Parts: sequence; C-alpha cells; structure tokens
Amino acid sequence: MSLRPSDFDGTKLKKPGTMAVLFTAQWCPFCREFEPIFQSAKEESGVGKAVADMSDQENPLWEIFDLRVVPSIIVFRDGVSILRKDGVLGKGLPIDLMTRLMKEIAATPG
Repeated sequence: MSLRPSDFDGTKLKKPGTMAVLFTAQWCPFCREFEPIFQSAKEESGVGKAVADMSDQENPLWEIFDLRVVPSIIVFRDGVSILRKDGVLGKGLPIDLMTRLMKEIAATPG
C-alpha cells in the first residue's frame, strides 16, 4: 500500500489498526536495498505495511515527522505513532530490522 500526505492528519495516520510505514525515496540507495526486505517481511498479528514515497523534497511529511534520513519506519496503532526506527546516514537500516521490529510491535502495549 502506498501512502500520500493526505493519508495523515498531522502526525496521525488516518488508518485503523497497526501499520508499519516505511518512509523511502527513489534516489536513496539504502532505501532501494531495504524496501524489498520490508515488503517481503511476514505480516504478524495484524500488522499491516505501507510505503510513503519521500522522493519529492517538498513532501510535507519530511517536516511533519521531522525526517532527517530515509529509510525510516514509523509504526502506528490506530493512527498514533507507537514506535520509530530512523535510518542512519550513510548506512540506512539494518537488514534484520524487520524481524526485530515485529517482535517489538507485539511487545508494545495497547
């Protein structure tokens, strides 16, 4: 699923349930490496996945979520951010992040 700025109300996602959102950009080599891992990760216990394309530097989500590096992942539960993993400049996100992230989501109360 692809998300646009209109899918958000400020920092809230306008979607119910638990959703991991990958903020990515086409020009980012670390994003291109991580996105297939994100897409192929097994969805567990009702955790959905979506992608927000940040290729446009004018995308308001850069500022709304204070994104400094892509790829980054924010997990929302009933629209509210419950967990965030930001990429590291020059490194991206760890390859095994999705496995660890799904376990963290399951352990997060709510």
